[in-house]
Amino acid sequence: MLTGWDRRDVLITGGAAAVFAAAPAAAATSLAVRHIVVADARFAASRAFAETAAKSGARIVWTEGDITDFWRDELDLLWRHRKVSLSGLTALPAFFYLELLAMDRGLRVVFRQDVRQAESGARPLIAWRIASKPVRAGAAA
Repeated sequence: MLTGWDRRDVLITGGAAAVFAAAPAAAATSLAVRHIVVADARFAASRAFAETAAKSGARIVWTEGDITDFWRDELDLLWRHRKVSLSGLTALPAFFYLELLAMDRGLRVVFRQDVRQAESGARPLIAWRIASKPVRAGAAA
């Protein structure tokens, strides 16, 4: 019997063990991915963009503006092992956070364009692509 442990300690330890046990399986699945498309299900233009990309075989990650789960559950671990490129048609906040997170992993925005929505008065969406930084001549790898 464990002494000095309360219910909270057991739950925290058990939860951490479950996360670490699941991580290799998630990483193995994700490591085969070369490109991910991020789409916001709230916007018709973003849904159409994702449907077109899916026909080309791209993996689609659906959001409703919040990329936290995608980052925490998949992208952070994936970017630690491979510099998988992303593209998307999202609202500015999702793009902004992914851009910041990408910089921490040695990637950068290689394309960005505002896209007007058909709805009158709607804020534009951002079409973007994040990929590896090009290596400069003479730079150490």
